[in-house]
Amino acid sequence: MTDDAGVPQVAQDEALAEPFLVDVLSSLVRTRSVNPGVFEAEMATAVAEWLEPTGAKVTFVESLPGRHSVGAVLTGSGDGPRLVLNGHMDTVPIDDESLWETPPFEPTLKDDGFLYGRGSCDMKAGLTTQIVTAFHLAKHRQRLKGTLVLHFAVGEECAEPGTLSLLEAGFGGDYGITTEPTDLRVATAQRGLAFYAVRIRGESIHASRAHLVVNPNAFLPHVIGAIQEYEAEIATREHALCPGGSCTPTIIRGGVKENAVPDYTEVTVDRRLIPGETVDGELRALEARLANIRADNPDFDFEIRRWERAFEPAEIDKGSTFARQVADTVADVTGAPCEIYGTPYSSDVRNLVNDAGIEAITFGAGNVAECHCANERLSVEQLRHAAVATARVARDLLL
Repeated sequence: MTDDAGVPQVAQDEALAEPFLVDVLSSLVRTRSVNPGVFEAEMATAVAEWLEPTGAKVTFVESLPGRHSVGAVLTGSGDGPRLVLNGHMDTVPIDDESLWETPPFEPTLKDDGFLYGRGSCDMKAGLTTQIVTAFHLAKHRQRLKGTLVLHFAVGEECAEPGTLSLLEAGFGGDYGITTEPTDLRVATAQRGLAFYAVRIRGESIHASRAHLVVNPNAFLPHVIGAIQEYEAEIATREHALCPGGSCTPTIIRGGVKENAVPDYTEVTVDRRLIPGETVDGELRALEARLANIRADNPDFDFEIRRWERAFEPAEIDKGSTFARQVADTVADVTGAPCEIYGTPYSSDVRNLVNDAGIEAITFGAGNVAECHCANERLSVEQLRHAAVATARVARDLLL
């Protein structure tokens, strides 16, 4: 079966059929790429081997010392647009392996139609979609007018500069799809993420003489209270597509011995940002809030710093023609309406949009509820829908 241009229909391509998709995804799940831990070297090699038959030019880019992202380019013969498909190779570690019903690095396809294994959902399904899209376009290389650019980045799980290094190395484009799991929805916006450390200063002394110094722990209720008040204010801020922001104390550290007053106590804050907010702006806002504690507590002494690695929020126009094209294609493939929304999580689409000015969306198979947990899994049917839809979008743009 062919379309009006004589190009075989995408859905009939064996590279987009379930057996091949499961084969690729299984091999990637089997290849460990835990961050921190074993990292992505074996994954980079596996990706390069899968891409070899497509004829794409593969480049290893050293994103961090000894850690290489993979950029691949399938170049057309004309002056068509460049489409970037972006994903990361790393996964989160395993917490308690005893909670898994099957070994996490032995991909298991069950009767429920899901493939189980670490990274199956986040986001080796997305990498599979990118690989098979290259296979599909390679079969029509002589018709290719635009260019397919593929990102297989290191370090996204720790906000490391894998995708940024690929963009800086020239692997940019006009349009982009970050293939994170969206449950087959199209995201034109994403929340940001930043961590802040609030250090309350005190003075160490034997606890039998605690009355002689300032105990930083005494100010914990004031700090937590100020953060909770700020979160109530944040909750009133709305975004058309993304869930609201949040400001959550997550870790409290202080003290070295039961019978010693600590030098300091530190509170870590998880801040989820909506588009329009900035990581540095929130540092200043939190600092001003906490400084107000001194009005009634002159002994309160603190400093606040942000973690170097963070995700800025990102968004493109929700009326984007490209986003609408992807959504219409997904609806045609699945037979159901495709929602345009904003992701509650953060991803490297922020680099495409904020750093490279690419008109980029997030779209992929899988539900975020299946990520970062025991018995991570991915619907094979969704994987096929995502692969077919992505290949069709690529074909429509680049052929």
